[in-house]
Amino acid sequence: MKTTTKAALISALFLPGLGQLIVLKRPARAFMFIIAALLALLYLLSTAFTVASQIADQITAGTLPLDPQLITQQIEATNTGPGGNIAAVVLLVAWIGSFLDALLRKP
Repeated sequence: MKTTTKAALISALFLPGLGQLIVLKRPARAFMFIIAALLALLYLLSTAFTVASQIADQITAGTLPLDPQLITQQIEATNTGPGGNIAAVVLLVAWIGSFLDALLRKP
C-alpha cells in the first residue's frame, strides 16, 4: 500500500491530520487539520451537553414529562444559533481536506 493511501485512510478513519502526522511526517499540515477538527468537535460536544443538561434539569424539575416525543420536540426547539452549523462545516471540511491532502500528495 502506498504511503499516501495509508495516510489518507488513517486521516479518514481516525482523526483528520493524523495520517499527515504519523505516516507523511508533515507536522505543520497535520496540526492545521487536527486543531481545526478538535475545536469544531469540542464546540459541538459542548453545545450538545448544554442542551442535554437543560433538558435533564427540566425532566428532574417535573416541567417536562418523560415522553420521548415531547423531549424530541424540546431538542428540536432549542436554538443554538449558527455556531453549530459553522462548527459542523469546519469539521467536515477538515476531514475531507485532510483525506484529499494526504491522498493527492506528490511523492
